[in-house]
Amino acid sequence: MGEENIAAAYEAPPAARRLGRTLYRHRRLRIGLIQLAYVAGGIVLGLVLPRIPAGFTVPRAETTQMLFAVGAGLLSFLAIAFSLAFLVVQFGSTTYTPRLNLFYTSSKIWHGFGYMTGVLVFAFVAAYSETFLPAFGEDGSDEMSGLVPIVTITMVIGAIVVYRNLQMRAFGSVELGTMLAEVTERGRQVLEGVYADEPPRDAAADRGPRSLPAGARDVVWTGRSGIIQDVDVPRIIDAARSADAAVEIIVPTGKMVHPRATVAIVHGTADRSLDGVVLKAIRTGTARTFEQDPTLALRVLVDIALRALSPAINDPTTAVQVLDCEESLLRMLVGRDLQAGEITGPRGTVRVLLTLPDWDDYVALAVDEIVEAGADTMRIRQRVERLLLDLLALAPASRRDPLQVRLEGLTSRWPSPRLRAAPATPATPAEPAEPSPSETRTS
Repeated sequence: MGEENIAAAYEAPPAARRLGRTLYRHRRLRIGLIQLAYVAGGIVLGLVLPRIPAGFTVPRAETTQMLFAVGAGLLSFLAIAFSLAFLVVQFGSTTYTPRLNLFYTSSKIWHGFGYMTGVLVFAFVAAYSETFLPAFGEDGSDEMSGLVPIVTITMVIGAIVVYRNLQMRAFGSVELGTMLAEVTERGRQVLEGVYADEPPRDAAADRGPRSLPAGARDVVWTGRSGIIQDVDVPRIIDAARSADAAVEIIVPTGKMVHPRATVAIVHGTADRSLDGVVLKAIRTGTARTFEQDPTLALRVLVDIALRALSPAINDPTTAVQVLDCEESLLRMLVGRDLQAGEITGPRGTVRVLLTLPDWDDYVALAVDEIVEAGADTMRIRQRVERLLLDLLALAPASRRDPLQVRLEGLTSRWPSPRLRAAPATPATPAEPAEPSPSETRTS
């Protein structure tokens, strides 16, 4: 009995570590609800604030004029801010890649717009507060609480600060270095959340996947076509534990799923209720997101490099910067255990199997297309060669084959200056040519 308790206590911590924070479903940003909350706050504040006693009052007529002026100014201000957002999104889509949606999905952007909308609503509601007084059983007055102009000026100053932050973020989104750094950082956060900072397991010593319960059936997608954006893994774990089953998600995050396509396989139970839980735990959308997609950052970086290497643009310097960012992500992955798709319960029982990329997939995604597009560009091939050599110096033995194969293919097609500088083998002297018939007759 004591040995079983010790084994259970030993198995529980690894199971908690293997479920990375990225595999939890994140609460999706609801743009409409955010704006509605700020608008509701502006309405409540505009109705209540003029009737809060502050020890002094201000003339209602002059204060109302000020509130109308603030509201009219913020209306134009808000239109400019939204136009700025549209221009930035359009610039990023046409210049870099349509999958670059960092500015649009940023919570700071929509909270900033919501705040300015709330200030606008507050100004108009406070200006019309005298109209709403009969509804509260109060008579109109020529005076208003002195808090109204103080709060209004403070909120206007806050709106200016918010707009400046939006402007600086917009400038950063169109600047290449800042944008690449932000994409790399988002990719690093996702990868760190999926893969624990543990050394890779030896393939020879690895026991391989755990045994799954007997019996299997397919879970067919019943929704509309869409891209899998995230999976609520803890919800599936709880349902699989209750049914004493295992769920294998066979469609990875970031891939398109169509109606009547198999998205998962349930092992070990005939209860169909688990199928509904699995389908509800999978969320789809029209575009890939950074929430649980470990390859999206590399995909975006590769797309930027491919566009830069296209004949219409011909900007190899941008592609070299992309390779710098890719190397930072690959350096983080080369020494980590990438076998994180098998998620176990507290006692080591397999509950969820996820389809995640392996080391070869990451290297192929980061290097192959760029090498193909930049085959005739010396700088690209030199930078890729240096990337592969740097990773080879860090990679354990089990991770070197994909790097070595690509390095050999790269240098065989076009040797680097270091290889070309090696002494060449002396050529065999050519045999003297036989004299032509004319020369024979002349002689």
